[in-house]
Formats: sequence, C-alpha cells, structure tokens
Amino acid sequence: MKVVFMDQDVFDLPYSKDPSALDPIRALGAEVVSYPEQPIPSQEEIYERVSDADVIVLGIFPVADWVIEKLDRTKTIVFLGVGQQTFLNEALCERKGIKVFNTPNYGSNTVAEYAIGLVFALVRNICVADRRMRARHWEQYGLAGTEISSLLFGVVGTGAIGGLVARKALALGARVVAFDLYPNEELAAAGVRYVPIEELFATSDVVSLHLNVNDSTRGFVTRELIESMKKDAYFVNTARAAIVESYEPVYRRLRERTLLGAAIDVFEPEPIDDFDVCELENVITSPHIAYMTDTAMINTVRIASDRIAREYGEK
Repeated sequence: MKVVFMDQDVFDLPYSKDPSALDPIRALGAEVVSYPEQPIPSQEEIYERVSDADVIVLGIFPVADWVIEKLDRTKTIVFLGVGQQTFLNEALCERKGIKVFNTPNYGSNTVAEYAIGLVFALVRNICVADRRMRARHWEQYGLAGTEISSLLFGVVGTGAIGGLVARKALALGARVVAFDLYPNEELAAAGVRYVPIEELFATSDVVSLHLNVNDSTRGFVTRELIESMKKDAYFVNTARAAIVESYEPVYRRLRERTLLGAAIDVFEPEPIDDFDVCELENVITSPHIAYMTDTAMINTVRIASDRIAREYGEK
C-alpha cells in the first residue's frame, strides 16, 4: 500500500518533532511518500505525485477534477484539517468510489488563539505601527487603540472554534454576542448573548467568523450584512472565504474608511494572485495560517494516520 502526503513533508519540521504520529501507518507496512509545500506544484505535478497512490493525504493545494477522474488506484483521500470541500470535488470522489475523510478537532484552540491575536493587532494598531517603523517613520498619530474589554464582540458560529473564541473574549472582559442555529447553553450561561445575525452585524464592534462550509453556509455572510456593520467596527475571518458572499464590500469600505479595520486569513481561490488589498493600511492579511502551530499540525497527521489505520487495518 502506498500513502502519499501530497503537499506536506511529514519527515521535516514541525512533524519530525513527534515522528510517532506516523506509527499507525507504519504498522500497516505502508510505503509513505511525502512532498514539500514549496515550490507550489501544478496540477500536472500533483497528478504525477498521486497517480499510483492508494491513499492521498492533502492539506494545502486543491486537486482539480481531471486529476481525480484519472485516479484508478486511489481508494481514500484524507484532508489535513476541515473544510475539504474547498480543495476537492467530494461528489466526484464519491462517484469514483473514493472515500474522503478529514481530521476534525485537530486544532480548535490554535485557530481560536489566532483569531484573538488578530483582534489584538487590529484594535491596538500593532501592524500599522510596525509598518511605519519599518518605513523609518516615528509617528504616533492615528495609532491610539481600543481595549478589547470595552468592545461588543460578535462571534458567528459557536462550534468548537467559535465557542473558544467567545470564551477567550469573555475572559478579556468583552461583552460577547453570538449567532448560531444551535445556541450553546453553556456559553449562554457563561455570559454569551445569542442574537439574530442581523443584530450581530449591525451592533458589534468586532465580527469574527467561525462557520464551517456547507451548502447552508456558503455565501451566508451577505453583502447586506457587511454593509450594515458600524463605521468603527472590525471584520475578522479565520474560517473560510466561501462563507462570505463577496469580500468586495469589505475592501471598498476599508478604502473608504467606512470600516475601521479587517483581518483576513482565508481567500478564494488560494493562493491569491491579486495582492492589492494587502497594501491597505487598515487591513491585516495572512496566507491561511490560523491553523499552523506545531501542536495542531502534528495532530492532523496523528488523526489522519489513525483514520487510515482504521480503514486499512485488520477487519
């Protein structure tokens, strides 16, 4: 059996800090092949990597439909993370008889910490100050910040990640409102107030998105909701770009200074080819790294290995 890690070198850092994460696959006697994230492969190169794989493990780069169509040997694909719908055509995989799994609960705290970190950077103008200093400008004007404890913090989606973000915001002294189709009673008892989505966007000082991507959430954050945000509000997305109908109103309002700031870690497509928005002073952008800590990345491999072992081990 051949297992191909398509775009993550699991024999290098950070994975090599805990090589035991691969033990369940090694116990199967499988051949493990691993490719690095850089340089970015073309779809033709991806096909060359995975064409003879029994199991494909991916986490960074999408796989084109034509690649999946040509897979004759592959029976299992494991995505290192959640939101695999963004990276491959699951319906096509099903038609081909390829099972698709993800690695749930690998790093909820990792993403939650990153989201809170972005809010800190936004409300205290940390990145703006850094850019000025790098440009050799000692200028304090416009850098006065706000304490998180003074804010109404809106959390959209209170699952594993959003729930942690809500708790961390509460611990920092913020008032927290949330939207979820299935309110969490423990969060409500802790002080989170569930409100309609329209109220959350219209009243929150910070709107942080934490929805999974599915048919009901794709484009859930509409242009109208973004337009309803306060002039002195902040927009944060560490979930998936697909849950936002369009970033265009966010970018426009940032340029017009009718939105105080935004932090965006997820885009569509990825990687992006237009970096113009990154030049705006009141935006923080990053290349989809909210999940990237040593702990979380090793967890993804461990969960993937366990999943593969359950699928191919003794029945």
